[in-house]
Amino acid sequence: MQCPYCESDSRVVDSRGAADGVRRRRVCNACRRRFTTYERVGSPQIRVLKRSGQSQPFDPAKLRQVLGRVARHRPTLSERDVDRLVRDLEGRLDDSGERAVRSGQIAELVLARLADLDRLAYDRFAANYLDETGQLRTDFPKPMTDEEAQQLGLFQPDAPGEGDT
Repeated sequence: MQCPYCESDSRVVDSRGAADGVRRRRVCNACRRRFTTYERVGSPQIRVLKRSGQSQPFDPAKLRQVLGRVARHRPTLSERDVDRLVRDLEGRLDDSGERAVRSGQIAELVLARLADLDRLAYDRFAANYLDETGQLRTDFPKPMTDEEAQQLGLFQPDAPGEGDT
């Protein structure tokens, strides 16, 4: 690490754990000034590719919130279990080396873990990501065209001669 005063190399004199990383006291080899640095583990810069085609950074808090909803009122899934599942999933994504993952891949990983932990939580989560055949939904349904949206002529104007009574 370079000294912030003279930009020479420095050495570590003391290291201590801090709430969010490591606090290090350093001394410059050239000017002998002391300074403190703080180191923390950077979160992985994984991008999630959504079904809509958009991309956003992976947010473990968002996944924790979703899992908290599906685990609500389930005695077999504690908040600690949900946190562990999110940390394991984040670690697995980081270890994969991929910088972008499909949202469907995350859903598959979560479903595999929930199947072992709690069947009702699995069903609640799957209701949002699986179709009627049990396959993972990968696309949004196509919007209906104007022709498809018509209700079989139910609201078409009366033909001449009809409705005259």
